Amino acid sequence: MTGLSSKHPFNLYYNAGEYIKICGAQDGTFPDFGHHVANEMGGVWLHPIKLLDGFWLKVTDLDRGISVWTRADTFTNEPWGSRFEYDHGLSHIPVSIERIQFAPEREKGFIAKYRVQAYEGETVRLGLELLARTDLRPVWFSDHMGIVDGERDEPMETADCKVLVKDSAHPWFVQIGTDLPEPHVETGTSLYGPEFTAGAGCGVAFRAQIELAGQETFEFRLFAAGSCASQEECTQTYERLTLRYEALLAEKQAAYREIEARARLEIAGETLLNEAFAWAKWNNQWLVQTVDQLGRGLTAGGPTYPWWFGCDSTYALQGVLAIGDAQLAIDTLELLRSKSEEVNGNGRIVHEITTMGAVANPGNTQETAHYIAFVWDLFEWTGDEELLRRHYEYCVKGMDWLLGEMDGDGDLFPSGYGIIEIAGLNMELIDSAVYTAKALQAMAAMSEQLGESANAVKYRELAKRAVAAVNQAYWCEDEGLYGDAIAPREAVEAKADVMISLARKQGIAGYEEYIRSLLQRTTGHVGDQAWLLNKNWVIVTPMEVGIADPDKAARALATMRTEEFIGPYGTYLSGIYKQGTMTISTGVHAVAEAANGHPDEALELLRRLLRTFSVALPGSFTEMSPDYGCVVQAWTLYALAVPLIRHFFGVRPQAHRRLLQLKPQLPSAWHDKECKLEGLRIADASFDLCIQPAKEGEGHLVTVRNEQRWTVALELNGECRESDAAWIQWEITPRN
Repeated sequence: MTGLSSKHPFNLYYNAGEYIKICGAQDGTFPDFGHHVANEMGGVWLHPIKLLDGFWLKVTDLDRGISVWTRADTFTNEPWGSRFEYDHGLSHIPVSIERIQFAPEREKGFIAKYRVQAYEGETVRLGLELLARTDLRPVWFSDHMGIVDGERDEPMETADCKVLVKDSAHPWFVQIGTDLPEPHVETGTSLYGPEFTAGAGCGVAFRAQIELAGQETFEFRLFAAGSCASQEECTQTYERLTLRYEALLAEKQAAYREIEARARLEIAGETLLNEAFAWAKWNNQWLVQTVDQLGRGLTAGGPTYPWWFGCDSTYALQGVLAIGDAQLAIDTLELLRSKSEEVNGNGRIVHEITTMGAVANPGNTQETAHYIAFVWDLFEWTGDEELLRRHYEYCVKGMDWLLGEMDGDGDLFPSGYGIIEIAGLNMELIDSAVYTAKALQAMAAMSEQLGESANAVKYRELAKRAVAAVNQAYWCEDEGLYGDAIAPREAVEAKADVMISLARKQGIAGYEEYIRSLLQRTTGHVGDQAWLLNKNWVIVTPMEVGIADPDKAARALATMRTEEFIGPYGTYLSGIYKQGTMTISTGVHAVAEAANGHPDEALELLRRLLRTFSVALPGSFTEMSPDYGCVVQAWTLYALAVPLIRHFFGVRPQAHRRLLQLKPQLPSAWHDKECKLEGLRIADASFDLCIQPAKEGEGHLVTVRNEQRWTVALELNGECRESDAAWIQWEITPRN
């Protein structure tokens, strides 16, 4: 478990436990940034409140009269925290400094440890000033619940090298302290470090003097704990941090080693892919957020979207299941369902839930369908029928909402916004239609499993009709693609000016002519028709979920392999705009290729995605490829784990039957390589898989460790094998 280093001082980093999130710059400072809460998205957060704008260290050489607010020369991202190294940034002061910080996984606070070392042969007297700036305030959108930040932060207690600060209007607390020797403590609203941060906070400074002989070292720590509930909780957390900081770090590191061991990927010769996959699992844990009053779940991205989303979850959680963290998938889905029931109650899944519990958007159409499809997926990986039954009732409501209120013309294509939230695109969109068809298939399977036979028959018939309808209505024969949307000509004409205006703002030349030509070609056409308005990446979804007619899938995928759709970092968000790429657009495209028997093309897309690994933050992929937006994004795990585990290794569990189906399809570049996937967790079972070239001749040797004695069914090279032995080894040769 080795960290990755960077020398990009102005880029951001993200440290996280399940309660605390820390975001600053890689030079160790804390610049203001962000738009949800303007200039306040960085610093230290204990959701649903912010604790600190940041913390800084000033070093003074008392003999030379030199003072420096430290800035790191080198940043190292560790899975469990961060390291900052200060040397050249200390000007002519003859010491080096290392700062190590982390947030314990289940504590409402964090620890930063400083290690100061004098240069060889030097004796130095130093003045140290450790300064923190509080900013107790609520998360974005809280004002819609009537929760407004207090006018100021008020120091309440200053004793024993620690200061307790409270928001003037709420029981929000932060306690800050240090183990510096006999520090002088100062507080004040006008007390700042090297950065004048936004917010009505309070400065807290600890000042001390030390003397170091040549190569002598000195260590000290900053501790900070918070609570949005009570002073007692805050002070008790602080006490645990000061007493157990070494143990808490050891526990954190052990937890991240355990994450590394789950679904451990090792493809011979694929060093970058293996490393990126391990980091994607760690990145995923950074985004887990627990809020005592609400629950636990996977947030969308840090630091800009540190709360819960419907669509982000139902993509990302497919990857979460593949890496063996079923409990996180269960927790996240329960949070979505319970909040949706509270706010909507009609089966609609909410789009966005802040950590204060506010719902900023009651839900886009696609999200309800995607949730329903994922409920069945979750059951196949857990075998938990009680869990399935708990979600089933809301799924029934959701299906009624999709095909009732949202499908006024009864064509099985719900209207409204999908995942592409572009003004004007609230028609019968391709992703909503595709995921509704997939949801109907899931509803049929759920109903049959739960003994709801009448519903099973109904949903099975509707699913057949929906799949056929998607393939007929959305297909654009001349272009060899599925359309973005279904709409009558007059509806597109009414929205044309809005879409043209948006394209102009993005500097897209020729878009007006493109839309006008589409409208001209359809003059006199009556009724609904398919439109390629933007050639958005979601037109690949029929192939992703496996409902595209084979000939249409082949044509569409061939068309989408061109430069019109694919750029240097993966699949464009829009084939018309060609301006943005995300890990989700590339990931869904890779899944579509793999699901339709094209592993080589899927791997090529993943290789483009890998070009963005560590570009902004070592060990991570950003929201927008290659280096923009959130420095860590949840659905990146979908983009990696689903193609790799569910398709290349072909993992298809039916946990309720204690059955693991394997249908590997390795890229041709891997046919002569050893491919391992160890510690694959499904329900209460764990498997080790290895696919390697056969010992003699062509074909593959497949080995499975199966200590729980599930039935393992393998389909490879046209052969089928089955066994429930604890140790299975099959040699599979291609059929002539």
